[in-house]
Amino acid sequence: MKTKEDFESATTTRDYINDAFKNTFGEKAIRRDHFLVFSCANNDGLRPKRGIKRKEIISDEIDKFSDGFFGGIQDQNYFLKVDRLEDTKLTIGKKPVITGSDAHSFEDLDNFLEKRSMGKELITKNITWIKADPTFEGLKQILYEPEPGERVCIGPNLPDQKEPYQVIKKIKFENTSDFPEEIIFNQNLCSIIGSRSSGKSALVLYLAHAIDEDLTEELTDGAGEGEEYKWENINSSGINYTVEWGNGLKNEESPGKIILIPQNYLFSRSKDSNEIKNKIEPVLFKRYPDFKGKYEKFLNEIKKYNETITDLIEKWFGLSDKIEELKEQLKNFGNKNAIEKEKIDTKKKIKEYQEKYTLSEEEIETYRKLKNNIEELENIIKQDRENINEIFSILGEGGIFDDLIIEFKTGIDNLPNELIVKIKNELDKNKKHILEEINKIVKEYKKSLDSKIKESREKIENLKEKNCSLIEKYQKNEELEKNIKKDIEYKQQLKEIDNYNKKLEDFKKDRDNNAKIIKEFIRKRKEVLEKIQKALEEIDQSKNDIKFSIEYEMEKNDLDIIGAKINLKEVTSFVENYTFNIERIRENPDEWLLDLYCGKQKINKGYDKKEVAIDILTFTESIMFVGEMEGDKIGGFSETTMTPGKRALFLLKLILAESDDKWPILIDQPEDNLDSRSITDEIVPFLKKKKKERQIIMVSHNANLVIGADSEQIIVANRHGKDRPNSDNKQFNYLTGSIENTKEKDDSIKDTLKCQGIREHACLILDGGEKAFEQRRDKYNILK
Repeated sequence: MKTKEDFESATTTRDYINDAFKNTFGEKAIRRDHFLVFSCANNDGLRPKRGIKRKEIISDEIDKFSDGFFGGIQDQNYFLKVDRLEDTKLTIGKKPVITGSDAHSFEDLDNFLEKRSMGKELITKNITWIKADPTFEGLKQILYEPEPGERVCIGPNLPDQKEPYQVIKKIKFENTSDFPEEIIFNQNLCSIIGSRSSGKSALVLYLAHAIDEDLTEELTDGAGEGEEYKWENINSSGINYTVEWGNGLKNEESPGKIILIPQNYLFSRSKDSNEIKNKIEPVLFKRYPDFKGKYEKFLNEIKKYNETITDLIEKWFGLSDKIEELKEQLKNFGNKNAIEKEKIDTKKKIKEYQEKYTLSEEEIETYRKLKNNIEELENIIKQDRENINEIFSILGEGGIFDDLIIEFKTGIDNLPNELIVKIKNELDKNKKHILEEINKIVKEYKKSLDSKIKESREKIENLKEKNCSLIEKYQKNEELEKNIKKDIEYKQQLKEIDNYNKKLEDFKKDRDNNAKIIKEFIRKRKEVLEKIQKALEEIDQSKNDIKFSIEYEMEKNDLDIIGAKINLKEVTSFVENYTFNIERIRENPDEWLLDLYCGKQKINKGYDKKEVAIDILTFTESIMFVGEMEGDKIGGFSETTMTPGKRALFLLKLILAESDDKWPILIDQPEDNLDSRSITDEIVPFLKKKKKERQIIMVSHNANLVIGADSEQIIVANRHGKDRPNSDNKQFNYLTGSIENTKEKDDSIKDTLKCQGIREHACLILDGGEKAFEQRRDKYNILK
């Protein structure tokens, strides 16, 4: 008779265990068909810490022998390493780790699901969650998906929890014999499979239409093949279909959202790179709102620079016009040397008249000074009148400023709205006072001009009155008077010529300075483009699956549009080989503007020189955003390096990233037109990641997607027919279950769906179904 001590000291070996299996189930028995072996692990794996060779070898043999291990969260990383054996030439499969809650009753188990109080201390118990049917076949799923968070998870709380109001619980059909009364959905990945025209897409589209009619009708013609399934006919048929959310409310009671991706949508849209490019910018801004603010600020700077360049070009042409006017006016004065010669000759004649009429030198000099004084006073009056007229021509009949605009050197549009309001209120409060002060200055200035005019007139009258006898004497001598007048005119003419020459030089200097400032603003505009690029580069995107960058470049089409305005046939300083050199223009805007203005650089008929100059010098590089995924890029100015499959996946990620909410994704056959490598390497990992965040309901005929992504629910669709009947005669019927649901086909059952299990249907329907199941079963659990 065995004692308690015998049981407590009992031991076994791996050979004894294998013999027990053989003796019980026969020589050909496969252990995993009946039992799973789990061994205990240390705190950080199985192998001893002391480095004893014999124990390490034994540990490795136990590892090879075991299907999984009892341990804790700290052991998981160790058993996911495929190179953990002592013999580094051998690799071993990843294996699951489970733990016990140490619960002694169901009440204890309930307490361990969350935190429980033990006096003042809060204790959290980690328990093992297994996502599977409560069957032996379900338990085996943790061998095929051993990573934490897939089929097995250690923790106090239920994993993969989603907001109930964002999970489709079921769809109900009424007033139709085509569909079952209701179909219930899993909260994670639901894969709908079936043969052609079996109602797969119909189910997804009815779901979508029940939640968002407008979106669904915009993206699809109807819910199936044939006229009766067009939306207008469905809407008038009387069929009623409603969605119930996980919170128990119908969609009309608690309206929700979906992301709908119909059949061929990803592939057809992703073929057009512009379709993807247009989605990159909003997603980038949504993900990095701070960068969006900087980007908009930088664009505003570029806009301001181009507005300033435009103003400077306007001024440059205005100055050039004035220069030409001055040159023409100078021509009217005649040649300066010739006038000086005439002046000398006139002085000789005056001297002759002096001698002839015995006029004293003192009288001549006095009269000359008198005439000069009067002439100068008349010129002052003339200038003051011109100034007054100019004030009225600019300010209007009132001769004062009507309004005042105050602007900051740095724009305030990007400041907080509250601050902008305060600033504008303060400006409005002070604007009236400033305007009054300015108009006071204007009025006083006009008054001073009127006073000067009056004063000058009085001086003239006084001069004439005091020198009336001298004036009368000289007036009797007409020839002398005429020559003296000529002498004064020549003197004034030479003075005017000097004044015009000075104005001409000033205008030229201002024009040259404008060209220099234009060049400086072009340089600053380029710096802003560099700042935009750098601002995005400085964002840490290392942890993101898709990354963004910026390119800026002069687009050829835009350059061609501008080039059509320029005569490209003649070689000039800026045109060669029928192409204009915009970089050289930017480096030498002064030379470019002069050549353009004087006609040395010709433009085509119908275009204005100034407008062409503005178009060229304000032409700014286009900014394009680039998306990158796993080293491949799309967007920008270069051809994409993404495969069609990667483009489709990238587009899918952009679509999902456009919404921060975790509403369900309804997607119909994402594998269409994609190669198997894209599906395995890109789509499957993406689905496995996203199904933890949001519900995915997917139609597919590809086993790599359905099985490889470890669908939590498979819905098998069948359309009633002679060769595949539905026992209830419904036009469409659906069988739901898990991947591990299995039942050999029973020919005595005439219902197509019920005659076999989910796995059998999947193997029959899906492309590569049997192989996919084998690959999933073997991928981690074969010693290589």
